[in-house]
Amino acid sequence: MAVTWSPTCVRSAGSAGAARPAGATGATGPLGPVVRVYRRYRPLSWPARVWLHSCGVVVSVAVCVALRGWWPSPVLAAAAVVAVSGFERLRPTPGLRSVRVHEGGLVLVSADGGEKALPWRAVEATEYSPGGARREHEHGRIWPAGADEPLVLAQLRGLGALFEDLEERLSPGFRAALHETLRTEGSVRFVRGRLTVTAGGLVHRPPHPLAATEAHRWAEVCSARASGLGELEIRTHSAGLPLVFPVPNARAAADFLEDLRTAAAG
Repeated sequence: MAVTWSPTCVRSAGSAGAARPAGATGATGPLGPVVRVYRRYRPLSWPARVWLHSCGVVVSVAVCVALRGWWPSPVLAAAAVVAVSGFERLRPTPGLRSVRVHEGGLVLVSADGGEKALPWRAVEATEYSPGGARREHEHGRIWPAGADEPLVLAQLRGLGALFEDLEERLSPGFRAALHETLRTEGSVRFVRGRLTVTAGGLVHRPPHPLAATEAHRWAEVCSARASGLGELEIRTHSAGLPLVFPVPNARAAADFLEDLRTAAAG
């Protein structure tokens, strides 16, 4: 019987990783001391951004004319860009106000001051997308235990750093859960069965229905790693390009595969 590695059927085992003291506030809460706070901002609309930049250009030209030289223009242009970026990050925004990282979990603070606590043991999966492709904005998703839909976080200052923090804390538990699933069920499936992991190796089923299924013993696997895009990359001796899979908790999955590969080589 194979178990699919998804946010709703495999839960973290054991305790989360050690807390990072960087940026600690010293305050305490229902989940222990606060380690870091990530605050939300509201980006400016495109018309507002154009209007403010146009005002900056007018001011720059006026200053240059008054000084009878164009040498200040680069400095003034850079200052205008920094000012607009800072202004949009300081604007208040409705909805989620901030996310606090405690030693024992997360606390989501809404605009009205309400708080939702999410202990580490209640987090089943996380996924971060830096955005950029197809005009997608930076965002991240967190799957609480038993929830039908993930929590979507966006427009947070330092969102990438937040999900790096989550990955560091939660990866040991997710990794242990994968090992436990393999021990009890005999295999773990990722990406709706496109990748099946067993004690003997990997089975890759390409998305194209006419493509042949590929099986690789651990001796044929070169490496497994997590990319910055939240993808699992597996390199084999027989394939020139790596096998790439979008997998929640990609770091834990990569460490899990490396554990099996190293054990098989030993």
